[in-house]
Amino acid sequence: MKLSEDFALALRDYRLLLNRGYPIPSTLKLVGDRYRLSHTERMILFRGVLDDEKNEKIHMKLVSTLPKNASLAIDGFNVLFTLINYRRGHPLFISTDGLLRDAGGAHGRIERTEDWDWARTLFCETLLHLPVGPLWVYLDAPVSHSGEYRHEIEQNLKHHEAFVQVMLEDCADIPLQTFTGTAIASSDSTIALRCKTSIFDLARYILETSYHAQFLDVGAYTYET
Repeated sequence: MKLSEDFALALRDYRLLLNRGYPIPSTLKLVGDRYRLSHTERMILFRGVLDDEKNEKIHMKLVSTLPKNASLAIDGFNVLFTLINYRRGHPLFISTDGLLRDAGGAHGRIERTEDWDWARTLFCETLLHLPVGPLWVYLDAPVSHSGEYRHEIEQNLKHHEAFVQVMLEDCADIPLQTFTGTAIASSDSTIALRCKTSIFDLARYILETSYHAQFLDVGAYTYET
């Protein structure tokens, strides 16, 4: 994704204002209107730029690899929707906290079965080849057809050598925030800030190892040059 000069300036100004304590909604509108940003560009600001205090807290938790037999708790739909959005061509980027996120699209619903099948297969095959375990995959129950998706993931992972449990939760945030194993896998900023463990960016790992994907680094544009 190539950035316009105005969008690069918007990223810098938005981060500067967040660091000065301005509220997110009004800052997003102010900067978005000033630079006449598109909906996608505003979503990149909103999801891709955090204030420096939050960035530091999350950066300190990030790990790029996992030790053998690591216990891992996964924010299932968070990772799977990121994969689906990659397949559908929505912009993905490295946020200022170091986590891979997307500019929206498939969140809370899966419109095409072929997208789900592709993402689920890629997700499960990666986990089957990672030398980690036990694994907990948490799925948000309010997502349509979540019970069916849970069953399909369980079937795909039933031959994993380690203990695997796929669970439906009214809100997957809670067990991820309180998990005390080796690491969690989620790009949700609230979970990342509140979790007690390391953070493994599973979606980024999958796409970089399987497709050699390269992503826009939003943080590189948020400082004055």
